[in-house]
Amino acid sequence: MQYTSLLDSIRAQDSDTGWPGRKHRWLQDSPLNRTLRRLEQGELITRHREINFPYHATYELSPEARELLAAMAPLATWAETHTDLVHRARQRRHAEDGTNR
Repeated sequence: MQYTSLLDSIRAQDSDTGWPGRKHRWLQDSPLNRTLRRLEQGELITRHREINFPYHATYELSPEARELLAAMAPLATWAETHTDLVHRARQRRHAEDGTNR
């Protein structure tokens, strides 16, 4: 994806993430830039930059990142299916820690 498309896609997500106690916060340019640079340094994404004006950068998952995503997808699906269980576990943990979140 191109940088602006990626940023717009993230910003277009519904403000309710589906996770108890968490609200989506608008992503600004700087955190996205830092995150993309770290992912690139970690070899999880590749960045392709046009050499001609207007310059465009596109980002793509590396093969290893695609493999990781495929491995983690069932875990994410499970967590979405059992949000009530995850919420109760978080409440118990925070009660034990004496924190309010």
